[in-house]
Amino acid sequence: MALIDEATAKQLKDRFMAEMKNTVDVKVFTNPVISPDRPDMAELNEFTLSLGRELHAIEPRIIIQELNFNSPIAAQMGLQTSPSILIGYDTGYRIVYNGAPYGHEATAFLETLIAVSRGDAGPGGKAGKALLSLDKPVKIQVFVTPSCPYCPKSVFTANRIAIAARGKVTAECVESTENEALARSFNVSSVPQQVINGDRESITVGAQPENVLVMQVLKYGSPAVFETLRKEEEDASAKAEQLTENPDGIIRLTAGNFDAALAKYPALVVDFWAEWCGPCKMLGPVIEEMAQELKGKAVFGKLNIDENQSIAARYGIMSIPTVYYFKAGQKAGETAGALPKAELMKSLRGFLGI
Repeated sequence: MALIDEATAKQLKDRFMAEMKNTVDVKVFTNPVISPDRPDMAELNEFTLSLGRELHAIEPRIIIQELNFNSPIAAQMGLQTSPSILIGYDTGYRIVYNGAPYGHEATAFLETLIAVSRGDAGPGGKAGKALLSLDKPVKIQVFVTPSCPYCPKSVFTANRIAIAARGKVTAECVESTENEALARSFNVSSVPQQVINGDRESITVGAQPENVLVMQVLKYGSPAVFETLRKEEEDASAKAEQLTENPDGIIRLTAGNFDAALAKYPALVVDFWAEWCGPCKMLGPVIEEMAQELKGKAVFGKLNIDENQSIAARYGIMSIPTVYYFKAGQKAGETAGALPKAELMKSLRGFLGI
């Protein structure tokens, strides 16, 4: 029985046709000798091989090569778990799946195929650009489980960094239940868990914002650049968090200044967002326009829910973008989604009376 049904195959074919640019090589490594402590190995091997074959049938530019662990490449990359996958190895990328990409992980796997075929630029900003000139190689391991809905985001973030820093960063998705000894060695108890260069001091748990993971990579790969950027970020954050009488544009809200902003500004509009959220980025320019047009009448702030989870939890933020409207420190209303400017203006005037 096929893994990918007819309807899904058509959707994937259309998407690959629209978004892929170049061929992408996928090397699948399996061991036919089944380990006694891995009774699921044969099934996972077959799943991974079948997935590769079906993807190639849907999109011939996905080139599948089936190998065993006698391959010099397996030794070079330190592959031991069956199955293991390398994506884009022939074009210089170092993206590893240490275990089968099933369950929720299939999502990040497909996104990575497209991103590698496009040679996507990866993270932006100064830190993102600094990935191009790392002084030392860096390895990111992301420990996951197939049932974890938050893990694909972390895996794809690591993979995007490996794409941006081609050959200098290795991104390895580690399926914890297929690599129990490795997971135990890093005390993995909840996922996703990220580890940089095998250093226990680097361990982070939970899906990290892209800029946080990029800065971690720079800390290990270009320490001098990391220190410079860290100081610049601290200075910029301190300036952005200042609560002036009549802010010129959007203020940066955090757990540290949120309550003070509520007390200070009679009319406060808060955009709850996250770096990974596409609709949030669509709404951002609209919020900026409104902040300029309504300067002196209302103050606009943005709060990153990943970096300020206590505030997001306080207000029960379940989806983003969500905009809250506060009047005299009290919530007067909210809107959800990347709404048109006219609709946001109408809501604002209704909630805040301005």
